[in-house]
Order: sequence, then C-alpha cells, then structure tokens
Amino acid sequence: MMVKVEKTMKRSGKRFLLTALTALLMGLMLYAPVQTASAQTGPFVSEVIVRTVANFKNHNDVVSFVNNAAKRNISVINLAVKQDEDDEVPSGYVFYKSKIAPIAPGYANFDAVKDVIAEAHKKNIQVRAWIPQFHDRAAFDKNSEWQMRALVGGKVVPFTGSNGSEYFVNPLHPDVQAYERSIIREVAANYDIDGVVLDWIRFDDYNMDMGDYTRAQYMSQYGYDPITISFASDHAKRKEWNEWRTTKLGEYVRDVRSDLDGITPGLFFGAYILPPEFVECGQDVAKFMPYMDFIAPMAYFDDWDFPPSWVYDDTGILSQTRQKTGGAEIIATLDTDWTDAQYHNVHQGIRANFPEISNLGFFVYGKWTDNEMKKINNRASW
Repeated sequence: MMVKVEKTMKRSGKRFLLTALTALLMGLMLYAPVQTASAQTGPFVSEVIVRTVANFKNHNDVVSFVNNAAKRNISVINLAVKQDEDDEVPSGYVFYKSKIAPIAPGYANFDAVKDVIAEAHKKNIQVRAWIPQFHDRAAFDKNSEWQMRALVGGKVVPFTGSNGSEYFVNPLHPDVQAYERSIIREVAANYDIDGVVLDWIRFDDYNMDMGDYTRAQYMSQYGYDPITISFASDHAKRKEWNEWRTTKLGEYVRDVRSDLDGITPGLFFGAYILPPEFVECGQDVAKFMPYMDFIAPMAYFDDWDFPPSWVYDDTGILSQTRQKTGGAEIIATLDTDWTDAQYHNVHQGIRANFPEISNLGFFVYGKWTDNEMKKINNRASW
C-alpha cells in the first residue's frame, strides 16, 4: 500500500457586520461570509531509486543505507533487482538468487534483494522491485533472434545504442516477453516486495524493431513490410506503424498485470517513463492504463535542455503525463544535482499545478550518500 501525504482543506471566514444605520434601514442584520481555501502543504513523501550494483556489496552496506534512509525520512526504496545499464555489470544480470537470469558477479552468495527488504521493513520503509525490461544484455546474448533490430542506411542491424555498447532486445518477440515476464513473476513470488516498477518498456526510435518476426507479424496485418516505411518524416504509414507498436507494448503491460494479480492481487504496479512527447520511442503511456496504479515520469529537465518550468507548466512532462493517465497516481522523478533555486522552483510549481502529487522520487546514478538524503529531507517542505 502506498504511503500518502494526506491533504486536507482549511477554511477561514470573516463575518462583516452591517452598520447600525444599514440594519435599521433593512430591518435586520445581515452578514456576508468570505471564504478562502488552500491545500494543506505538508512535506512531500520522499522516494529513492537505487542502483544495487553501486550501493550494496554486502550486508553492512545495506544496514548503513537503510539507517540513513530512516533518519532522513525516506519512505520508499525503489531497488534495482535487475541491472539497468551496461557498465559495472551487463544489463539484465540480477542481484538475487534467480533460477532464470544470470546472477551478477559478487551476488551469488549475497542476496541483495532479500537483505534490503528485511532491513527496510524493520524501519517501516517500503521496497519496490525496480525491474528494467528490454535493455537487457543477458537476453541479447541468450538468443540472437531476440535482439532488437534497426533499419540503418537501408540495412537491418542489431541495435546497440547510440554509442554501440548498449544492448536491447525486441519488446514484441513472444519469447523475449515470456523471458522478461518470468523474471517479474520470480521476484513477485519469492520476495516480500511492496510493489513493482518497470523500466525500459520502449524502443529507441521509429526505425525499430525490424527483426524477421516483427516484420512478418506486421505484414500479415497491414499487407506491407515496415522496412519500406520512410521514418524521416511524419506521414500516415509512420503513424500506423507507431500505433501498432504502442498497442503491443500496452498489451505486454496488461499481461504483466495479470501475472502479478495471480501472485499478489492488488500489488502496487507502475513504470518509469520518458517524456510523452518523445513519441518516436513507441511508449504511449495511455496504452498502459488501466493496468498500472502509478506512472513515474522522468522529469530530468536539464538532460533535454528544458527550463525547470517544463516539469510543471501546461505543456511540460507532468501535464503531458496527466493527459495520458487520467486519474492514475503520478510520482514525479527528479535528479539530485540541481541548484536550490531550481528545486524551489520545481517543488513550488508542482504544489501549485499538481496538488494531488504527494510523492517525489529521486535518482542517483552512482552511490547514494547520507548527505544526498539529508538534502532531500530538508527540501521536502519547500
């Protein structure tokens, strides 16, 4: 169950008495109440997003981290149970005793997921399983037919990111989906998690996936090979292609929800998403609804050269997300390296324009420090 900040409404009124002369003229005394209303602006609920490989090498690391989190009023740890990037260890390797995915080096005898849950629950801190999906070197290496394929210079090639050293698998391949879903089920069935948050449920651009399986499926439905689509400009066929991809990803989320309900009905379930305006990634969060309980938009304004106001203004990421999700809960995801002035701007903008948002998540790429958590706690009431 999600920790909430309860918001109440306070009302204040003043009674303005009519003057004696007016009262005599009217034959009675009247008053006109004037009321103002404002939201109770309590502190935001603070969440942290934690890369296991950078933070938990042993039990002592876990104890120290959780003690600091409790001291700094951190309510939720979103824990990487599966590696997200291709850096310290390959993406797709896991940090628990899996029978499905390869275990990350150094974790065969240290179940970080079990240990973090045990220590966090002692402090009444929730732990969600952060499970990246289709950015997965382990799956990429497992079967060449699973690899994401992109159309580049007229040729179909494996997609390995902009720098050539990231590894993606085809989100539409049934065997890839079965593999990723089996890991989610394994975690949900064997660990006392408080929720699941998915990541990397997307492509990277219009020109993928161009694998044989995907092309055959598309041709059977639309009568033409997607390899013939010109992706450089907006037109009907590109829209048709993207609509098909986003629908298929929505169906995947639906199937994961069904899996989770078969294990722990009602388990809190959501996803980290890119800005909805990045339509080329094939991630239409509207298609994830109504299967998810919350959406966590990555509001890293400086990563994409936006001003801080882009987080909360009427054309920014939270507004875009709200238009897609309706009444679903939004947990805004923020960086930890902004200036105090930028945080004040963003916090106040969220309070003014999205008073229903109670939780803020914070991401550190590397190792969390107590000082980072302290600063988050100090800013929670801004």
